[in-house]
Amino acid sequence: MKIRIIFLLFLFVSCHPLFCNWDSDYNQLTIEPSKSEIVGIYELSKDSQDYLGENYNLWPLKLQLLKNGKFIFLSNENPISMSDKIFASKSELNRLVENKVGKWMVSFSKSNDCLIELEGLFVTPFSEKNGQFAIPITIGDGDECNGIVYEKLEE
Repeated sequence: MKIRIIFLLFLFVSCHPLFCNWDSDYNQLTIEPSKSEIVGIYELSKDSQDYLGENYNLWPLKLQLLKNGKFIFLSNENPISMSDKIFASKSELNRLVENKVGKWMVSFSKSNDCLIELEGLFVTPFSEKNGQFAIPITIGDGDECNGIVYEKLEE
């Protein structure tokens, strides 16, 4: 009985929920894909645009992963920055910063499965939904369970 009470108290007073639902439809890849499969254009998902609300157009709508290992965020086909926006709250998304282009890489290990890194910005699980690659990005404090997802466009 004491264990149940302690568990229930933990659920209600813990600062981190047991799971976040914004990325629950996505599964982390357990097999590393080839570089040629990863390369391409990823678009901000409809759910992510809805989450961002009227601020969605201030966020880069597309992310391009290039064959040469570089990435670029695109908005109306122009480079746009991601610096600080990853860690900004939803209300801070309109802050403007310099253009961001950098290197990307995917790593795989049995303990962490597949991760994707955008140098200087984040390392996140490389995921998929219905056979399409996806890059989920936590927004703000991870305990608040907010985030966006870039999904690879079919070629």
